[in-house]
Amino acid sequence: MISGAPPLRWLVTNAFGLTNKLGELQHALLNDNVDIAVITETKFSAQTVASETIFPGYSPPIRRDRDAFGGGIAVWVKSGLPVVHLDQIPTDDHEVLWLAVSLSTQQSVVIGALYRPGSCADNDTCLIEYLGPALDVARTHGTHIVLAGDFNVHHETWLCSSKTTVAGEALEELCAEHQLHQHVLQPTRGLNTLDLILSNMPVPIDTTVKAPLGRSDHGVVLADFYLTPDAEQATSRTVWRYNQADWGRLRAFYRTTDWSTIVTDDPEESCRKLSDVISSGMQKFIPAKQLVTRPADPKWWTPECTTALNTKDKAWKAWRHNIFSEAHKACFMRSVEDAILANVRARTSWELRVRRKLSRGGLKDKQWWSVLKSAAGASHGSSIPCLVDDAGHQLRMNAAKANCLGRYFANKCSLGDDDLGPGDLPHVRQPGVTPLSRIHFRLQTVKRLLNQLDVDHRLLILAHITTTQPPSADGRLLQHTITLTHLSYRA
Repeated sequence: MISGAPPLRWLVTNAFGLTNKLGELQHALLNDNVDIAVITETKFSAQTVASETIFPGYSPPIRRDRDAFGGGIAVWVKSGLPVVHLDQIPTDDHEVLWLAVSLSTQQSVVIGALYRPGSCADNDTCLIEYLGPALDVARTHGTHIVLAGDFNVHHETWLCSSKTTVAGEALEELCAEHQLHQHVLQPTRGLNTLDLILSNMPVPIDTTVKAPLGRSDHGVVLADFYLTPDAEQATSRTVWRYNQADWGRLRAFYRTTDWSTIVTDDPEESCRKLSDVISSGMQKFIPAKQLVTRPADPKWWTPECTTALNTKDKAWKAWRHNIFSEAHKACFMRSVEDAILANVRARTSWELRVRRKLSRGGLKDKQWWSVLKSAAGASHGSSIPCLVDDAGHQLRMNAAKANCLGRYFANKCSLGDDDLGPGDLPHVRQPGVTPLSRIHFRLQTVKRLLNQLDVDHRLLILAHITTTQPPSADGRLLQHTITLTHLSYRA
């Protein structure tokens, strides 16, 4: 394993029908932090619901579905990586998708995702002959080339297959001619290496093969390309476990606090000190945990699903090391069925809970529609597309996009020297300022307004605030007194 910056991670596999494996695929993308996923033999049909194929943190998949049942290709790309479909590269009716993904190094990776059906004859080289001219066109769209998918070819020395076919020899010659390297070094189906990753990238690449998706007989290939685009920084948030809080000691902590030390001449400083005291009490007497924000598993996913998949992966590795052992094969097949059963149970249970929640009443309109849209898969947010600044640089990171937009609107709202014309700007009379002589917050008014807040969890600290000195000449309050009168938690 190469140390240093995190890699650009690829996932390549033949799913042998993906419609009933979308939940497992979504979990795999999240669990392995995949940037680009190439799935062949998706077998999507016109009845496949598009919203079910959209995963949080990823752009909608680019698909090529076969008209007849079977086949098909789909590619998922992480949202932070701009991707375009290169439909200008002809496919000549082959099952191929051409895409271009932009990297932070101002370079592009051209992806050729392809599927050569196993029904093709060993001497059928039509797809490989097509790839030669197509690669010449692809090079005009990017510096790096990656071909990934199920090639279904055999070569004894190059791919460690049990035989060498005409198609296998043709693909090896194609790679030599176009300086492509084959990176998958383990069998992906039985004793054969059928799912390949070919690239001209002059960078370190690590590959491994994991257990298949569902009942597919093709392993999942993970490849780490150490040519890494900048990634958005992961964010974290604090989740307070209010049901485990020590409310008695928390109230005592606030009751014994010297609140007079909080008051200063600077309202901002007073607010900061008040927040620090409140936060200090919460941290001492309310358990909390930090959650890292990342794309979510399917909403119905449970720890039992994860355990079942881990068991399946271990059984797969044991079988790969004892490929001729019927006992290890039987153990793996049982783990496959257990994983599928765990997924079915989890999804069925989740759907039942959603139906009950929507039908039993008690939800506000906003909550009802939120649950419905979430269950229907319509709650995925859309990311801001790639922006181009004045220098022609592509901006992909959120911070860079925000700064670019900020500079643009600031420029539009500013008057330059050429815009002023002769003379100075017109004089604007300063409006009169009437100083406040007294500010008084009534406890019942504050309590009523806080109770009207439409939030799920509230930590209410009701304070009675009055002034003890009249305002100064410029209207600033010199001193406040804050009396803590009530502390409670509302769920």
